[in-house]
Amino acid sequence: MTTPRKPPRLLYAQGADIPDIRYATGFAAPDPFLLLVRNGEKHFLVSPLEAARASAACPEAKVWTREALGVAPGKPAAPAWLARLGVRSVEVSRDFPVGPARDLEAAGVRVRIARGGAFPERAAKREDELAHIAAAQRAAVRAFRLAAGAMRDSTIGRDGRLSLEGKLLTSERLKGIIEDELRRGGFDCDGLIVAVGPQSARPHDEGHGPVREGQPVVMDIFPRSRATGYWGDFTRTVVRGRIPDWLERMHATVESAQRLALSLIRPGAKGSDLQRAVERHFADAGYDTHLEPPGEERGFIHSLGHGVGLEIHEEPRLSRKGGVLQEGHVVTVEPGLYTPRLGGVRIEDTVVVTPDGCRLFCDCPRGLRG
Repeated sequence: MTTPRKPPRLLYAQGADIPDIRYATGFAAPDPFLLLVRNGEKHFLVSPLEAARASAACPEAKVWTREALGVAPGKPAAPAWLARLGVRSVEVSRDFPVGPARDLEAAGVRVRIARGGAFPERAAKREDELAHIAAAQRAAVRAFRLAAGAMRDSTIGRDGRLSLEGKLLTSERLKGIIEDELRRGGFDCDGLIVAVGPQSARPHDEGHGPVREGQPVVMDIFPRSRATGYWGDFTRTVVRGRIPDWLERMHATVESAQRLALSLIRPGAKGSDLQRAVERHFADAGYDTHLEPPGEERGFIHSLGHGVGLEIHEEPRLSRKGGVLQEGHVVTVEPGLYTPRLGGVRIEDTVVVTPDGCRLFCDCPRGLRG
């Protein structure tokens, strides 16, 4: 029985590192280019400035340029390229740009939007990918430890605000400590979260302003390697000084929820089942979830986790719509609880699914003292 031949898949990049292209070829470039994948063959259409780099990144690919095809300046090169390859129909992603698609259709090429990504196998990570994610995760932990250490070394003023080396300790200073450490290691972290006090009740609030005694500080660190393109994802919640009873109880409940979720991860487990198990755990502990009214959301208001790799959010998902986990899947496990005007707690680790459970990339204390 023969295996059905997949339709040619056409991928487009412009000024961005496209995960599917990086996965298939290891190549990224600032100039626009196209990649055609057809039954194991790979063909690039790139500018002459990028031809040598494309060949070096993916030696098995055939590299084409407008000039080699004899396409006049100002004319679209893709139709001539596909005609040379004998391709009359392609599948593209939903975010494929309209202009190039119209050029292909005008030349008689059928353009069809495909379901899902070009490489669904990307969800199960190879050993080299696991090593890249582990490096990013270690970088996140190192940066967190420096920031948590700065909080421990701070002094508490009469007004409850923290100071470090005679200067006010703020969300911005803690972000600077984290970012400097990541950059030294070759990582970027755009959108880094250091949310202080009531800000921590909003999961995507990046945070600003002074750090105060007795308030939760949620540090969500997700570095991306400039060299490999792979991400890590890591969160801890810490506090300086006295710990209010409500915060200690909330933190203990989140920590136990994460232990529960980690114990349930294995090949064949469903992301939707894990989500519901944690929801039940929080409800049984007395933490009801309310998503209305806007701005007053409370409880466990987000999904349990998501895949991590060449994208910070990718398949598989630990959510109400999450599918079946497989060996090699990499996911975050990040339960959280939030109370408006007080704050929130989130604990996040990234794990790989193993034959009999899961394995942490890095283990780091989860306590409120950091």
